[in-house]
Amino acid sequence: MGQKLGTTYPAPDIAVFTALPVERQSLLDALGAAVPYRWQGQDLHIADIDGTRVLVLPPSGMGNVGVAALAARVIGVWNPAQLLLVGIAGGVRGAGDDLRLGDVLVPDQVVGYELSKLTADGAKPRYETYRPDYGLLSMAGSVQTQEWLLSGTAPAAAGPLPTRGPKAHFGPVFSGEKVLADDRAVNGLRTAWPKALGVEMESLGIALAAYRGGPGFLMVKAVCDFADSDKNDEWHEYAAAAAAHFSVAVLRRYAGRHVVTAGAERPQAVPVDVRSTFPGAVKVQFCRRAADDWEDLADYFETPPHAKRRFRTGNEPREVWEWLETRHKLHLLPQALQEIGRDDLADLLRSGDHT
Repeated sequence: MGQKLGTTYPAPDIAVFTALPVERQSLLDALGAAVPYRWQGQDLHIADIDGTRVLVLPPSGMGNVGVAALAARVIGVWNPAQLLLVGIAGGVRGAGDDLRLGDVLVPDQVVGYELSKLTADGAKPRYETYRPDYGLLSMAGSVQTQEWLLSGTAPAAAGPLPTRGPKAHFGPVFSGEKVLADDRAVNGLRTAWPKALGVEMESLGIALAAYRGGPGFLMVKAVCDFADSDKNDEWHEYAAAAAAHFSVAVLRRYAGRHVVTAGAERPQAVPVDVRSTFPGAVKVQFCRRAADDWEDLADYFETPPHAKRRFRTGNEPREVWEWLETRHKLHLLPQALQEIGRDDLADLLRSGDHT
């Protein structure tokens, strides 16, 4: 029986969106360990990467409208710090640095191309552009090949595999409501955006939700076709896996892990119901006596602003305690209390055997 997020499960730091089942499954496979549960009739998953809570949403279906509505709902309920869109996209032949099937696209600009003004001379496009979160984009740019091309993880594609492993490319990506299977249409869009790498159908929705709701966003998608008459599904699984593994590498960097060597053991999710190593009476005393110092503690542990905004007014010490507890950092609290000058509370936690 699934649990309700926000009670047993802490609120997520990052919410991850996919449009298609193959995209979500590839992401769950790349994460390696995610806890499934039911929430309001939907199947969700949550993973723990070094204390960073990652929420994987059910597929939204293709299109910016559906994913924008889902993202707005997620922001309203859980207020994550970041939104991440993962999946497959159409590439542009000849774009980027030797762009090939299976390569990863990370937009430095999302370009909405559907808006236009109809005039006597024809339709004049009015492009919408949004930039992703600078921090996430920088992390994606620093990901090394060995961080996401782990041995034995790349699936075989239906067609011939590229002679080299997949690469990551950065540049503008078009987003609209149409499935494009005509290279003339794509080349027409590129007259205004000659450096564009690809085209897809969901990043504008994520970008709009992030712009209106406050969190940052990033898109990671891999090329499954070239949006031309040769378009087919043969590369869907390979591209979805490439995007998923690259995304997990970005998430690891976000969580503070900088290098993952080939063959390294995947991090295992830690059960969310691990009990405190301190008795309840100690927690009660801490919550009563730390009201004037919770902000120093939050700063000491580098609690992100979006998490502090969720702390209930008047109950902040308990929120700090539980934020540490869910991230398995509660054992660091005595040292932190000593550092901020609360030796009395540090001694309280250290007194007796609390294991």
